[in-house]
Amino acid sequence: MTGALFDRIATGGGGAEAVAVFAGSEHSRRLVLLRAVVARAEERGGAPGADARRAWSVLSAARHVSPSVVRELLCYPATGLGLLHGLRALDEPRPAPTSPAPLTSLSALSAAAAVRTGLTRTLALPVSAEGVLLPSMGLARFRGVRDGETALVHSGPDAAVEVDGRRVSVPARHWEDGEDWLAVRRAAVVGDGEPLLLDDLDPYAFPSAQRAPRLTERQYAHWRTTIRQGLRLLRSEHPETAAEVEGGLRTLVPLRSPGPAGTSCSSAEAFGCLALSSPSSAASVALAFTHETQHNKLSALLHLFDFFATDDPAARYYAPWRGDARPLSGLLQGTYAFLGVAQYWNRCLGSAHGPDEAHMAELELARWRQAVRTGVAQLTDCHAFTPTGRRFVSGMRTALRQLSVRSLPLTVVARADDLAAEHRRRWVEANGAVPGTPEWAG
Repeated sequence: MTGALFDRIATGGGGAEAVAVFAGSEHSRRLVLLRAVVARAEERGGAPGADARRAWSVLSAARHVSPSVVRELLCYPATGLGLLHGLRALDEPRPAPTSPAPLTSLSALSAAAAVRTGLTRTLALPVSAEGVLLPSMGLARFRGVRDGETALVHSGPDAAVEVDGRRVSVPARHWEDGEDWLAVRRAAVVGDGEPLLLDDLDPYAFPSAQRAPRLTERQYAHWRTTIRQGLRLLRSEHPETAAEVEGGLRTLVPLRSPGPAGTSCSSAEAFGCLALSSPSSAASVALAFTHETQHNKLSALLHLFDFFATDDPAARYYAPWRGDARPLSGLLQGTYAFLGVAQYWNRCLGSAHGPDEAHMAELELARWRQAVRTGVAQLTDCHAFTPTGRRFVSGMRTALRQLSVRSLPLTVVARADDLAAEHRRRWVEANGAVPGTPEWAG
C-alpha cells in the first residue's frame, strides 16, 4: 500500500484501489488462518487431524482445477468466522456437547470447493438442524434426520447430498431453490458481474444472535428490489463509495428488525459482509452501505498496520452515537464510520431535489459533522497511537476540516447542537459522566 493510498483511506475514501488491496490482504489472512487450523488439528491428531488433512487435500485439488473458485470460497465472509470457530474449538480441552465439531466448517468448505469445481469426490459431513450446508451455495434439507448423522456429499457431474439413501440434488444454478434445496440467493450483481449474495442460511454468516430466519419469497423480492435501487443511487450520486461497495461487498445477512429505524453492522473477521435489518428504501440502503463499508475498510487496514502503541482495556471514551462508553478502538471505528456518513450527507446536499431534501441533508450533515468533531478531538488528544495511527487520525482531521468549509443555516446548526446536547444529557443519566470531564470516575 502506498502512502498516498493510505492517506486517501484516512480521509474517508480510497475507492476501487483500496478495496482491491484489501481483497488481496484479506485473502492472505485467510490462507494463514486455514493453515493454522490444519496445523492445530494435526497436532491434536486422531479424527481432527484426519479431517483436516482430507479437507486440505480436497482444497488443493480443487485449486488446481480453478484457483479463482477456491480463492472466492476462502474469501467468502462466513469462511473467516467458521475457521476462527474451528481454531478456538481445537484449543478447548473438552468441547461443549452442543458445539459443532471443530472441523465441520473446514470440511464443508472443502465439499463446496469440490462441488463448484466439478471434482469427483464423496465427502462426509454431519447433519445439523435437519440440513447439510455447502458454504456460499445452499442447504440440502433432510426433514426428520437427527443432528450429527452422517451425510455424503457427492461432487462431480451429478452433485448431490445423501443421507440414509435419501438424495437431494444440488441444482446446476445452485443460487436458485430446488426440491429440498434452499439456495444462498442473489440480491444483485455488482462490480464486474460478481453476485451479491443474501445469506440467511450459514450459521457463520455473521456473529449475531439477531440474525433473521429464512426470508420468505415476498421478503426476498423486497430485499432484492430495494438493494438494487440503493446500488443505483450510490452509482449515480456517490461514485467512489459505489466503487468501494461493489469491489468489496459480497454478502448481506438479514437481521431481525429492532424497530422502525432499522440497524446495520459488520464484523472485523467477515470482510465483505454487511448485516442489516429489512431495508425501508433505496436511501436507507445507500446510507447503510456507506456506513458499513467504512467499518470494513478500517478493519482490513487494522489487519495490516499497528495503530495502538499501548492498550489500556479500562480506558473509555464518549461517542455521540452510542449510549455506552467506548474503548479506544470502538471510538476510532465509530468516528471513521460517521466521517463517511457526514461525507455522504455533504454529497446529498449538493444533489438535493427540492427544499425538503436539502433541509434533511443539512441537518444530518450538521449533526454528524459535529459528532465526528467530538470523536476526532478525543483521538487527537490520545497518546496511545503509534505514528501510523496518528497519521490516520490526522487524515480524518483533514477530512473534517474540508467538511467544515460548507456553511449551514444557523437554525440548522442550532438544531444539531440541541440534538447533541440531548444525547449527551441522556448519556450522562445512564453512565454518570462523560469520560475526560472532572466528574468522570470510570
